[in-house]
Amino acid sequence: MRVEMLRYGLLSSIAFIALFASNPSAFAVPSGQSAPLGDASALTITGSGSTVPRTAAARAADETNALDFSSFQAAVTRATAAGKTLRLPAGAYSYTGGSLQITVPVVFEAGALLSCNANISFTNTVTASRNRIFASGCTPDFWGDKKQSYVFPEWWGAAGDSACTAGSGTDSTSAFANAIASGAAQISLAGNANYRFTGLSTTRSHLSIVGADRGSTLMCQDDATGALDGLALSGAGGQNTIKDINFSRIQSAIGSVASASVVAGGSGYAVGDTLTMAGGVFATAAVLKVTSVSSGAVTGVSVQTAGAYTQAAPPTATMTITPAVAQASTSGGGTGATFKLRWQGPADVRIQDGYFVTIEHNTFAGSGSWDHIRIEGATTNPNQIYMERNQIFTANHDNISIYGPSSSAVPGDIYIEDHNYISGAVFAGIEIYGYTNGIFETANTVYNNKYGNYWDAGSANYIQSAKIRSNDIDTNSSGDYYFGLADVHYQQNWHSDVSPLVCTSCVNLQAEGNNFTIGAGTAAAIFNGSLSIHFDGNNFTGGLAPIQVNPYNGTQSSQLTFAASNWSYGGGYFLTTTGTPSQITVGVQLTSTAQAIVAPTSTINNLTIVGSESPDNNSNNPFSSTLWGKGNTVGAEESAAGGNGNQVYGYGSVAFGASNKSGGSFSSANGYMANDDSLYGARCFASGSTTGGSGGQELCQHVLRARSTSASAVRLTSDGSSAGAFNCLNLPDNSHSQFMIMVSGFNPTAVSSANWSSNGPNILTRASGVSSVYYTGSYTSQTTAPVGTGTGTSAKLQLSADTTNGCLNVTITPPDSNTWDWEAAIVRLKMQ
Repeated sequence: MRVEMLRYGLLSSIAFIALFASNPSAFAVPSGQSAPLGDASALTITGSGSTVPRTAAARAADETNALDFSSFQAAVTRATAAGKTLRLPAGAYSYTGGSLQITVPVVFEAGALLSCNANISFTNTVTASRNRIFASGCTPDFWGDKKQSYVFPEWWGAAGDSACTAGSGTDSTSAFANAIASGAAQISLAGNANYRFTGLSTTRSHLSIVGADRGSTLMCQDDATGALDGLALSGAGGQNTIKDINFSRIQSAIGSVASASVVAGGSGYAVGDTLTMAGGVFATAAVLKVTSVSSGAVTGVSVQTAGAYTQAAPPTATMTITPAVAQASTSGGGTGATFKLRWQGPADVRIQDGYFVTIEHNTFAGSGSWDHIRIEGATTNPNQIYMERNQIFTANHDNISIYGPSSSAVPGDIYIEDHNYISGAVFAGIEIYGYTNGIFETANTVYNNKYGNYWDAGSANYIQSAKIRSNDIDTNSSGDYYFGLADVHYQQNWHSDVSPLVCTSCVNLQAEGNNFTIGAGTAAAIFNGSLSIHFDGNNFTGGLAPIQVNPYNGTQSSQLTFAASNWSYGGGYFLTTTGTPSQITVGVQLTSTAQAIVAPTSTINNLTIVGSESPDNNSNNPFSSTLWGKGNTVGAEESAAGGNGNQVYGYGSVAFGASNKSGGSFSSANGYMANDDSLYGARCFASGSTTGGSGGQELCQHVLRARSTSASAVRLTSDGSSAGAFNCLNLPDNSHSQFMIMVSGFNPTAVSSANWSSNGPNILTRASGVSSVYYTGSYTSQTTAPVGTGTGTSAKLQLSADTTNGCLNVTITPPDSNTWDWEAAIVRLKMQ
């Protein structure tokens, strides 16, 4: 009996401790009373099946700790039943059973490692640091987890510890592959991390791979074969994002020739001759085999040896018609044949058949890449691909490559926009080949490539509905090449290349508002066998023959317009032609008697020259004016208007576009609804107005000037005379301007200068009446020249509101009484 009582007492004590551990609040002391016993929360208890003793307080916490259970599955079962967070302290855990869905939050502490098969799925949050939490072969499923917004590749063993050299640091390939296969919506990469990998591919949709910043998150591809893509997104999946990552290739990619076509047949060839191609950097050169000839001229070839190239062979022949690669040697005796080569090779990022993919704010650099970004169709149409704010450098073939192999695999709605910097490609900044429909290249810098744009429709003759707008296309050594464009807009681009824009077999090209700085070259644009070209409202600087028109393969060019254009600082003929083109209209403002409009050797059917009656269009008639379009009014001498509904009342002024007004002498108003407010020498541009009135929203440029011969303050105006109603940026009532200003002074005798340039915005606002004008900005007080030479460093600049004339007062206090010439250049936004 005594033994039974002792046994009963012991069991009761154990039951009490267990009950206290599971529900300590049941034993709380009522308010106002003191506890008669000591605190038992520190008592340790070992759970059933566990070997780890833990305190009652820890066991009573609002979460389930895996240390209290005999297995990982048991801990999951308990946490799920209780609806509590599952915590995994440091240690090894294992699950190899059937399907196990974990619906509660899981916390992995540092050192916790789960071994599992592919049967585990998470549908709630998983919290862990950037440490490995899944052992090799453990591939849990996050596909249905709408609460977990990201995973770290480090959870599968990735590490950003590489020096981005061959073999250095952890190979993170399998870790990234497991993270991608997990189905998580976002893979989050660390900053200050260099991840080494060989190559990745997926057919997934709804995947984001996001770095901390493109300057600190590096993906370093270490592919010794040179054949693997860095990241291939293939299949018809979409809605993927690649962002804030620096992609770099450690070992050089290998490219080869995919196909070849004849450009020039040469002479002396026979079927079966082999031709080794010239140029490029290669381990094995490409070899073509002649498959057909006509009187010794090559008419067909096949690729016998594709070659192995680390840099593509650039074209060197027939550059102004169809760029081509020549032979280095031949097995026969033929000479002069040239070929168009289509290249193939791996890409840092390849998108095949995908849709709605965003590649944003990444860097693609290094000297080992073949193509940085490649978009291609295979069995369907890749579309809605967005490339924005990327830095894309020095590919050994193309920085961006787009390929449509057939009419059933046509890339479309491809957006290359918003300040991508595309530079240094061995072949092309942007290459397009084959079928495409809807390529939008907007607001990029395409700089210092072999070709800026190389767009070749090939035999498809199908590059349609593209828009190339507001790009800086600069210093590309072979210019731009387009073949087979149809229904394309080329607008407001800055084209400053030593080689021209070449457009062969182009149809319905609309090109307006572009600037062509021809530099050391002779031509700005060359059209070969093209139809319905509207190349109007462009500015040309330099060159001997800005526009050249030729036939192509027996097809004459026709219906070309080159109107409302300016050509300065060049000599020769604006337009030269070969063959017998037809229906050409030319209207250009020339600046020198060394210039003329059309070369006398040209044979043109139906030529129209818009301008003065003189063939060279040098207007020396004081009553000469030019109008074209409809609804335009010119009420001043030696002025012009073109388009629809423009009004010109200023001497020597122009308005082109629609509904523009130019009332100031030597001014221009272009675009749609621009208004120079009758200011002297203003240059204004608008694209419309939300206010409904002309000049409501526009960009204007002004030059102010003055000469000083004493140390007294001098006022700068647009015509160099005293300030008045139209020569000092006079504002109309209820208008506002923000502007930037540069001011320089020069004393040629002493070779002294003074220079200012505003660092921030300057504001000029006017309400009602001239006295309401208000200025604030960089130079509200006298400011000594920050940059100058000689005595110019003591000159002073001050800006203020002129409440007499309702304009800007730009005043200089010269440093001495010597002769100084002063100039201010102002660029301003105006709203009214």
